[in-house]
Amino acid sequence: MKLAVIRAIDHLLGRMFCFLLIPLVRGLGKVLRRDHTISNANVRTIAVAKYYGLGSITHAMPLLKALKETFPQAKVVFVTRKGNERLLSVIPWVDETLVIDDRSLAGLVSTNLSLLRAFRRLRIDLFFDLELFSAYGALVSLFSMARNRFGFFCSKDTDYKAWIYTHLMFYNFQMPVRLCYLQLGRMAGVPASASTDLLPYDIPDAVCASAVRRLAAVAPDKGNGFLAVNVNASELSYARRWPLDSFAEVVRHFASLQYHILLVGAPSEHGYVQGVIDRVADPAITPYIHNVAGLFPLDEFLAMLPHCEALLTNDTGIMNFGYAVNLPTVGIYGPNTPIRYHVDNGLHTAAYYETYCSPCIHHLDDSPCGDIADCIHSITVEEVIGHLRDTLCKTERLPSSARSIPAGTVEPFGILRTR
Repeated sequence: MKLAVIRAIDHLLGRMFCFLLIPLVRGLGKVLRRDHTISNANVRTIAVAKYYGLGSITHAMPLLKALKETFPQAKVVFVTRKGNERLLSVIPWVDETLVIDDRSLAGLVSTNLSLLRAFRRLRIDLFFDLELFSAYGALVSLFSMARNRFGFFCSKDTDYKAWIYTHLMFYNFQMPVRLCYLQLGRMAGVPASASTDLLPYDIPDAVCASAVRRLAAVAPDKGNGFLAVNVNASELSYARRWPLDSFAEVVRHFASLQYHILLVGAPSEHGYVQGVIDRVADPAITPYIHNVAGLFPLDEFLAMLPHCEALLTNDTGIMNFGYAVNLPTVGIYGPNTPIRYHVDNGLHTAAYYETYCSPCIHHLDDSPCGDIADCIHSITVEEVIGHLRDTLCKTERLPSSARSIPAGTVEPFGILRTR
């Protein structure tokens, strides 16, 4: 199903069901008087849910690692969409992945019934819902029957969450997203000292070897090295796409310096990516420009990235993959600010032109300007070439980090409710 349809169903039906269930939830809470204490002895299964955003799932890795270290005997289960399953397979702190298939109504119904059966089998103790506005996510949390359900409150549009979650945390859009996720975990006992670093994926050796062979087939002669370029953005917001004409100018510049340009993306993005090559149209340098959208399976793509010299990308999932593997990355931001996802460790660069209406992406379903965003069109070709040139000179790969922000030494700041 299309994202717009899913959003409409969630807004209209999902919220209605949430409000209808509030009296039942409150009544059962008083009758059952469940034990909400949290300790190593009584936490056996932990569920973490994030349905949209490959980048957000990547930024959940510090939380997943911290939960494993805080509750070493517990099983960690991740609930997500089927399209994210391959990414979860290379995150080392996930023991089991439960997926819902939202590509069709029949698939959605079938996989949700399977999800409910899995919840009965697992007997979940802690459920962390990392979605912000999703009523569906709140309902899944509720029907998990977890003893403790953790969620975010970020606006009056999410009032229904106050009665569905046992633990509610204020979500701050001015904080790095991975710090917000860790702050949610702190209500369950994750220590304030937990690392905010993004860590590499756990990719099998056979997958790494296959990625190297596939890369060698693309360009046997490495030239001056590989530059990965991502011109795409997901349907969550196409306004995040920097213009193809601008990308073509940057690609032309670095291909003329004999860098092999790998234009990356999903199979469905192959045609859009080809637009860059069509715009360059220079026989002298087109042998250095390769449309590899859809060529690498996701796990092989993650294994391929460290073999590149740098990554140039719109603000989308691939940008966060670059951060996680510590590949020097230039991220182009517009409808979103660098505050939430950019990893400022001296290795990566954020290209951002602040305008009055940025950020809009997490506050409005549709950008005020449609898909023609002044914020991102104001970033010049010369600026991006300069950022990428400077990034190529950064050879020291530092650990990724977030700003040092007081989060509360004993009780975490931002708690709205605990039960």
